Amino acid sequence: TEPEGIAAALAAARIGLRTLIVTQDGDPGSYIKSAIIAYTSPDYAFINGKKTNLNTGIYTELFGDTGGNFSYLDYVASVEQILKEEPNITVWYNASFLAARTEGSIVKSVSVNHGGQTKEIEAQYFIDATENGDVLVLCGVPYFLGSEDLNISNSYTPVMFNFVISNVSWDELQNISKLSQSRDDFSTVLRQYPKYISKTKISNLSIIGQPDNDVVISGIRMHQVNVDSREMLREAFDDAMTEAKMLTAFLKTAFVPFENCEFKTGPSGFYIPEYRHFEGRYTLTVEDILENRNFPTKIVMASGPVDAEKFISAEISEDYTYILGNPEVYSIPLECFIPKKYDNLMMAGKKASFSSLASTSAGRMTVSITAGQALGVTAAYCSLNNMTPAELCSADNKVFEDYQKFLRRSGITLTEFDVKNPNEGHWAWPAVKELVKYGLVAGGMDNDYLFDVEAYQENLVTLILNLLVKAAPEEYSLKLDNRIRPYSAEDLLTGDKACEIVLKTLDIPFEPGNAYLTLKEKNLIPDEILQKLNPDSGVTMDCVYVLVKLIVDLLKAQ
Repeated sequence: TEPEGIAAALAAARIGLRTLIVTQDGDPGSYIKSAIIAYTSPDYAFINGKKTNLNTGIYTELFGDTGGNFSYLDYVASVEQILKEEPNITVWYNASFLAARTEGSIVKSVSVNHGGQTKEIEAQYFIDATENGDVLVLCGVPYFLGSEDLNISNSYTPVMFNFVISNVSWDELQNISKLSQSRDDFSTVLRQYPKYISKTKISNLSIIGQPDNDVVISGIRMHQVNVDSREMLREAFDDAMTEAKMLTAFLKTAFVPFENCEFKTGPSGFYIPEYRHFEGRYTLTVEDILENRNFPTKIVMASGPVDAEKFISAEISEDYTYILGNPEVYSIPLECFIPKKYDNLMMAGKKASFSSLASTSAGRMTVSITAGQALGVTAAYCSLNNMTPAELCSADNKVFEDYQKFLRRSGITLTEFDVKNPNEGHWAWPAVKELVKYGLVAGGMDNDYLFDVEAYQENLVTLILNLLVKAAPEEYSLKLDNRIRPYSAEDLLTGDKACEIVLKTLDIPFEPGNAYLTLKEKNLIPDEILQKLNPDSGVTMDCVYVLVKLIVDLLKAQ
């Protein structure tokens, strides 16, 4: 009953498939209810000069054309009613998955405990819309956790904690929001709040109106939480609850609209943006997103930025963001939603086959809902044409174009586009793509990678060491670290110092003052790059990006 599962079920049922929803929950609230989510917004993109809403269809039915604030309790009641009125849908609440039976590449059935009985359910198609991929795990579909694809263990996107405050003067709050000066004053005072927990980040606080003068406070994020550890999750949850109550007390004394407020309730659990990433027929990459890739087998479109906040400590700054890049528009192919091992099993949500950093854009709730609807339509199309989703992926162009028309008729926005990345023609872009892939450089919302800005020595050293650790850990050593770490200073990076750092990294001896000539004699650096390394002049960041990739490639080739 995750929203993406609701969308998938409704889409399949409305085309005529008998559809069963199985959930451990007692109602269709899922993480909307458990994490008290009360705001959503669709993706938009400018395509052929026109602003286009990318999340239509069932997303619009659940949240309206533009999304916005909603009552999380009203959402549960509304979805419950929608499901009751759909004759082709059966819902089993308070159920649990026990096992899956497979034959070769086909999932034949799943065993479910429901109402105290074990029931075996056979079906043509299965869509795993559970948050953690419960059925995928039972089927043995490979996955990695968090940032393990970047050779980083126990690293996850910060978890989110929302809570409810009662007796808030909503009218006065709205008056504040209308005045820019009042909004600025509000933000200034809020920055004075002394955090209780250092791992907590409170920024871009959202105050979302609810019935009866309640508000949902959204914006508490807990960093450095290993979501694969129940003990750490429980400890972080207790800390977040304390933080929420302390923040409520601060708001009560700091702002007139909150003077009579009380802490009402917290969530029953965090919203966890990242946990398991399952292996599909294709894995969406950061490069796919930032280069606005238009896949011929696309089933959903998106436009959200790629966020590497998980690599930034909460202590650095409340207002600091770490956006790797911001696409105009991109698409996600069907292959990302079909596990590598099974032909009739699909997966919806943030756990689908995306790289860990790509999932920060492609795995967001709005995209997941539209993708969920597309998967429900996919099941119906495959049933009508007696094929599996895996067979559909490799069908000829005529069949796939017919399938995409079927998706459009169901209400999914799916258009052709040809949008270039603004940096695509820059000589350093190939190197930047490699660094962005590992979350090492950020272009922000404007895709500005500061190519022409003069670099410091520490920029080159830090990028070399970090790319080694993530992309080629077998080449990293303490000896190498000790050779170049002394160069990590806030001094201007000259061409001569850059050459010294390159030679030290590669462990090539040189005479003091002759680093440039030594590098030239060794013929390790292409002439077009050496020509940009004037020994006595500053080196710009574009050269740094190219040098870092080149150095790591040379080390890997040794």
